[in-house]
Amino acid sequence: MPTMNRSSFVLLFVLMSLCSGSFAAGKKEKSSAPVTPVSQPGIYAGYSEPVYKGFTYHSYYVPMRDSILLAVDVFLPKKLEAGKRIPAILYLDRYVRSVEAKSPFNLIKDPILTLVSDKEVGFFTSYGYAIVVVDVRGTGASQGRRRMEFSPEEVLDGRDIVDWIIAQAWSDKSVGTTGISYLGTTAEMLLANQHPAVKACIPRSSIFDLYNDLAFPGGVCQGPFIDIWGYTTRALDDNNFSVFGKRAKLARGVHPVQSDRHRAIYNQVVAEHKKNFNVAKGVDGLSYRDEPDPLVNASLNDFSVHTRLSQVEGSHTPIYRIGGWYDGGLAKGALDGALNTSNTRKVLIGPWDHGPHDNVSPFSATKKVEFNVHLEMLRFFDHYLKGIKNGIEGEPEYSYYSVGEESWKTSNTWPPKNERAVKMYFSANKEMVSTASKSQGGLLSYAVDYSATTGLTSRWNSVTDLYRHGHTNYSDRRKEDEKLLSFTSDKIGANLNIAGNPVIHLNFTADAGDATVFCYIEDIAPDSSVTYVTEGMFRPVQRKLSDEVYKTPYPNHTYKKEDALPYKSGEQVSLTFDIQPIAYQFKKDHCIRISIAGADAGHFNLPKDKPTHFQINTADNTSFIELPVVE
Repeated sequence: MPTMNRSSFVLLFVLMSLCSGSFAAGKKEKSSAPVTPVSQPGIYAGYSEPVYKGFTYHSYYVPMRDSILLAVDVFLPKKLEAGKRIPAILYLDRYVRSVEAKSPFNLIKDPILTLVSDKEVGFFTSYGYAIVVVDVRGTGASQGRRRMEFSPEEVLDGRDIVDWIIAQAWSDKSVGTTGISYLGTTAEMLLANQHPAVKACIPRSSIFDLYNDLAFPGGVCQGPFIDIWGYTTRALDDNNFSVFGKRAKLARGVHPVQSDRHRAIYNQVVAEHKKNFNVAKGVDGLSYRDEPDPLVNASLNDFSVHTRLSQVEGSHTPIYRIGGWYDGGLAKGALDGALNTSNTRKVLIGPWDHGPHDNVSPFSATKKVEFNVHLEMLRFFDHYLKGIKNGIEGEPEYSYYSVGEESWKTSNTWPPKNERAVKMYFSANKEMVSTASKSQGGLLSYAVDYSATTGLTSRWNSVTDLYRHGHTNYSDRRKEDEKLLSFTSDKIGANLNIAGNPVIHLNFTADAGDATVFCYIEDIAPDSSVTYVTEGMFRPVQRKLSDEVYKTPYPNHTYKKEDALPYKSGEQVSLTFDIQPIAYQFKKDHCIRISIAGADAGHFNLPKDKPTHFQINTADNTSFIELPVVE
């Protein structure tokens, strides 16, 4: 979950803007000739054009049903006509809605926007939308104390905020909601209130299943991320921005509400937030999705969107889910969320990491995200909030980027209808074959190398700001593969496309009472370079299969404590688990490789009882992978 951009605190705001909203967003048609309407993913013209330049800023304290006051920033189009009513886009922010610069810099830039950027605010206000950004309960300048993330109280606060928005003189009583990561998740959580004024929702890089998509993918604890996220949010709750580096010295602190002239409320909430719970300490020691966190007496299920599916679907609010193939484990959540909510109208998955921040395709000439995500969001909001008939409702539900092929695809279903599972069998000679009869049975031993890693610029590093170490990128993995157990196919005779969740099946043994198993799909070029494609991970105690949690296109597990199957050292078991979804094209004369590891150093916690060796049994074709091949 990203925290505020560190560059937000830089004095370069002087160069960016002399005051809030001092730039025009979007591009107007220069020609006076009639514009032929165009609307398709990433392209939008002739339906809606920017009419405002800049925005105004106001902040308020809004009382909740229990008298708790939430800090709210409102940005309106500059020179909005008197009496004109416009729709609002709501952001429910855990990461501080805005920051106050120290004097004299606050005379140049006030407020300093954080995760909801000047660019985003300026874009939507230029098209005639109000932007409303809220410090959720117990954060920023809002009252209250946090006892957990995504608490029931926080969700209900969203309804009170919407009531306040539609009562404003500028409101046309239509509200959309969006945000990235935590804010994307609160956007979808808002739908559980089933407020009739909320008419569109765009969760971006959001968390559908907090356990399986973020904290414990495959049951394996993403401990380093949890520690850094907890450290960052703890600092924000302490009104301490020093964690963001030297440039944060320009920040005085959380931006106060304008009416709180003597900072009486501000000083009270800053002191109160120091008592917020520490999420990192709470999660430490947990293993299962239904296991209560002793600090808050709630499990990760209680924090998660997927447990509110009936309420979210019952809102009937149209949803557009946006994510990236390299966005931690969140693309999986976007696709699972769509499968389980009939009100999901659109899904967009690009070659991106969290945010998106980078184009991660190894075949792209640039890391820049060239797809105009804001314009795509505008198409959706224009249709559902302003009633503009731009054709978006008639498009295929899924738009996704095929990496390697470097092109966009569409489908009305997920997985695509022309997909079929193709089995490739592991062989005792470390080959991978497509015909069962050609596989050699045998027992392969692997000495677990605990230095194995996907590096400091992996998909997992992109998910929160202080965990990021440069652009998300996977370098040539041939040296790293020397630490792993690998199975490699022959050269493929024609281009091969996959789209969806690969599924791994392992006849597995470890010489300890626990283990973490990592599986990487890789692309081997004729020059022997190794390109990362995707990955999955799993903990053998979670091996019981079940479809009772929610619908998935892959074999699933409950990850509940009651369904755990203890593992005994030397026990041979069958492991079946999904790999993070991807759309990818393997080129002719390339090889496909599956590499197995027992660790991803720097990203995932290890079990207390660590094995020294794995054994993979290839006898009777019991170890193989199913690739979601698109014909």
